[in-house]
Amino acid sequence: MGSGKHVRDRRCLRSRRSRIAVATLAFVAILAIVLPTSIILTLRKDNGMGPKAKVFVPLYVYPAPGAWDPLVNVISAHPDVNFTVVVNPSSGPGPNVLPDGNYTRAVPRLAAHDNVRLLGYVPTTYAKRNVSLVRRDIETYAAWPTKSSNPDLAVRGIFFDETPQQYNADDLAYLKELTSIVKSSPGFGPDNFVFHNPGVVPDYRYLSAADSTVVFEETYDTFQERHGAKLFEEIQDSNRSQLCAVIHSVPDSVEGSELRRFVKQVRRVADEVFITHLSTDYYANFGRGWDEFVSLMAQ
Repeated sequence: MGSGKHVRDRRCLRSRRSRIAVATLAFVAILAIVLPTSIILTLRKDNGMGPKAKVFVPLYVYPAPGAWDPLVNVISAHPDVNFTVVVNPSSGPGPNVLPDGNYTRAVPRLAAHDNVRLLGYVPTTYAKRNVSLVRRDIETYAAWPTKSSNPDLAVRGIFFDETPQQYNADDLAYLKELTSIVKSSPGFGPDNFVFHNPGVVPDYRYLSAADSTVVFEETYDTFQERHGAKLFEEIQDSNRSQLCAVIHSVPDSVEGSELRRFVKQVRRVADEVFITHLSTDYYANFGRGWDEFVSLMAQ
C-alpha cells in the first residue's frame, strides 16, 4: 500500500506541474498578444510630436474655382485636425451686405466641416481705426447667415488684424469694446471667437481681450535667431492655448525629419500654427510643403 501511495503522489505532482505549465504557456501567449497591442496604442497616443495644435490658415486667396481645393482636400483628409481659417473678402467683409458669388459658394463649403472654425478678417490699424467702422465690419459678418438665408454662409468669430503691441489704457478699452461686440453677436455662435494679430509679443495685458493672439509673424531664420521657443515661454501671464505662431520663408532644405523637428518645436509652445516654405505671397498661396506640414500637424 505504501508503494502505491507514492506512485499516486508522483502522478498527482506531475499532473499539477502539467497544469501549471499549461497555465504559464497560456499567460505568455496572452502577453504576446496583448502587450504589443498596448505598446502600439501607447505609441499612437504619444508619437513624439508633443501636444496637438490647430492649423492656422490666413486664407487671403480669392476663391476662384479650384483655388481653395488644397485647403478643402487636407481638411477632408485629416478630420482629426482642427483648422482655424481666416477669410478676407476685401480687407474686411467688403462694402456690401454679402460678399460676391464666389465667396457665397466657397465659404459654406468650408463651414460644412466640423473641424473648421472660420473667422472674418477686420483691420484695426493698431486701435486707431474709427470704432464705428470696425463695428460695421463685425456686424456685416454677423449678418451673413440671415442676409443670405444660408446658415452655412457664416463665420464663428473675428480676426482683428493690426492690434497694438505697446500698452495704452485707451487701446485696451478699444479692444475690449470690440470683444464685447463679438461675444454678444448671435451670428457668430457658438464660438464667438476673438483673435488678435499684433504680429509680435504684445503687452501681456492685451492677451485677456482675445481668445488667441498671433505673437510671432516672421521668418524661419528670425524664429531661430530669437530662440523662438524660449520667446513664447517668457510671455507674462500667458499659456500655450492663447498663442499663435505664423512662420514663413522656411528654407527648402528644411524637410523630412528636419521639418518634423521644427513643427514639433513650434507645437510645443503654440496652440495655433502656420508654417510655410513660401517667402512671398505666403497668405495667397499654399506652397509645395503644404501637405507635408498638415500631415505633421495630424501626428
